[in-house]
Amino acid sequence: MFIQITRGVFVNKDRVKAVIPLNSVMAKQMREAANFSNKTLNLTYGAQARTVVITDSGHVFLLGEKVNKVRQKLLKKKEQDQQSH
Repeated sequence: MFIQITRGVFVNKDRVKAVIPLNSVMAKQMREAANFSNKTLNLTYGAQARTVVITDSGHVFLLGEKVNKVRQKLLKKKEQDQQSH
């Protein structure tokens, strides 16, 4: 199921493996690996990047939203799906 995490950005919530702050060591390593394989998507629309979303395919999304806000959107959708089943 696709959910909107920022303006004009939709992701398949089932494929999201991690949502981490941009300044963490893990985020830096994942960004470098994704840049090398051309799997980085800068979706900040000119804003300062704050959050890194990592998918199971190895794609790395850079977002201008705060980490907690992105996590809340993902968790809220997961909770709604669990309640509806």
